[in-house]
Parts: sequence; structure tokens; C-alpha cells
Amino acid sequence: MNSSEERILISGASGFVGNLLAEAETRRGRKVFGIHDPNESPDLSFESRGVDLRSHQDVSEYINEKAPFNCVYHLAALSSVRLCQENPELCFSVNATGTLNLLNALSLLEDKPKILFTSTCEVYGKVDPVGKAIKETDIPEPANIYGLSKLTAEAICQYFIRERGLSIVISRGFNHTGSGQRSSFVFPHVARTLARIEKGEIEPVIKMGNLSVKRDFADARDVVQAYIMMMDNASSGSIYNVTSECYISIEEGVKMMVEISGLHVNIIQEQSRMRSYDIPGLHGDASSIGKDLGWRASITPEETMEDLVEHWREKEGIK
Repeated sequence: MNSSEERILISGASGFVGNLLAEAETRRGRKVFGIHDPNESPDLSFESRGVDLRSHQDVSEYINEKAPFNCVYHLAALSSVRLCQENPELCFSVNATGTLNLLNALSLLEDKPKILFTSTCEVYGKVDPVGKAIKETDIPEPANIYGLSKLTAEAICQYFIRERGLSIVISRGFNHTGSGQRSSFVFPHVARTLARIEKGEIEPVIKMGNLSVKRDFADARDVVQAYIMMMDNASSGSIYNVTSECYISIEEGVKMMVEISGLHVNIIQEQSRMRSYDIPGLHGDASSIGKDLGWRASITPEETMEDLVEHWREKEGIK
């Protein structure tokens, strides 16, 4: 491989984190290639192709055509807990089989790249007591299909490290959000709703599910920096929690956004939006990645929420 040419592959390139990551790596002088959902036609600033990760043949053909790569960020996943719960077969075919197909193709290359696999805090399941700061050494006990699929994919990664000699690092990401995230996710949904209320399109009401659920919420820009630092410096087999350690409830986040907007809004918790498989609280300990790699979240929840509110005001045409 020509050492002067840094070639980066990002799966899930059309996602909001994938796009931010591509921008960051491009600024570092890397040539970025992307894989995205073949059902999408994203407008991206870098070369990306629709590839069905569930197809061994499609993945192998793409990898063999575009290799070599120095680094591969495997972000592609079905990440909606609800959709995974409703479609377990699809969830596993994307999150587990897709990972298997990608790693298998990469393992057959003469020049094997370093790989970052993005897992999730959902692998930990229902921690006792709720709100305990979870460490990487805590035993994973998934409480939903999404977490189970990602833990299975982690096992696949460990196999390819052990038996195929791949260099893989694993991030267990806690919740993160940002201005490019789809409005089907909680805080972008709230930001879009607030913008529509401001325009007078809808009544000043925000309908929510379980407001008491608590999570660490990080800004996606901080998460991208964690991924890059892991790729640059983490040793193969390393597992790191990527978390802001800012533990807040959905209700606190929503109220923060309403206050930023300056609107008078009723927040309603609807029983029909409640999910029995929601984990009450997931709070992470980021001391390992801080100690080993020097990463720490730097963007506050208030800054992230303000950016979200302004992003959706602009998107809805509010000056």
C-alpha cells in the first residue's frame, strides 16, 4: 500500500455521524469512500455507493474493487430500538450478518486495514442500580433485540481478531445527537416540532413517550473525535465506552429545548408512545478512553440542544 495515500472507508456513510466523520477525515487529508443503504440516494461530498451489507457477494465485489484501505469505520446499522424490536430478522441480518460479510471480505485482502466497529451501550441491558456508571468490564446482558444484535456483532469482531488476524477496536456508544440526525429520533423530533409550532402550523403541544428515561447524551461532533482517536491510537481488541457522562432525562432535555426556543408549549406523555423494552437508565463511565487516549466530551448538552433548535428553525424556513 502506498503510505502517502490514506484511504478511508466508512459504512453508514449517509448517516449523520458518518457524514460528520467523512468531513473530519477529509480535513485531515484522507481520501474517503463510503457505503450507504442502496435504497437511498444521498447527496454527499465524497464518493459513496449503495451496497447491501446483507449480501456477501455485493460486499465482496465492492471491497475487492475499491481496496486497499488504511482504515475502515463500520457505522452502518439498523439503530432504532423500536424497529429492531418489531423486525428482529431484519435487525440481525443488517447488524450481525452485515458485520460478518464486511469483516470476511476485509480479512481476505492482502493489505488488511484497521477497523473500528461501533457497538452500543444497549449491550449492557438493565443495570442495577439504575444510574450506575457502567464500565467496559461490566458483563453485557442485553434487554432488547438491538442490544443483542450488537453484542452478537461484537462476538463476530472478536472471532476475526482471534482467527483472521484483523485489527479491530470497538466503541460502545452511549446516546448522541446532533443537527444532522433524522427527526424520527427524540431530540430532533422535538426541535422540528418546536419550529412548526413557531410557524403556526401546529398547536403548541409536544407529544412524547416515556419522559423519565435517562441517558448520557453526547454531541455527535465529540463522538466523531472519539472515533478518530480510537482509530489512530487504540490497540486491537480494545473496547471503549464513548459517552459524555452527562446523565439527563428525556424530560430535562425537552424542557431545555423549549426554554431555548422561548415558546410556551405543553409537553404531553402519551401511553401509546411508551415502550416496555425501554431501559430506564444508561449512564456510562468514560474514564478508560480518557486515561488511554485523552478523549473527553467537550460540547455541553445545552450547546447541542441550542444547535438542534436553530438547525430546525433554519430547515423550516424561519429567519
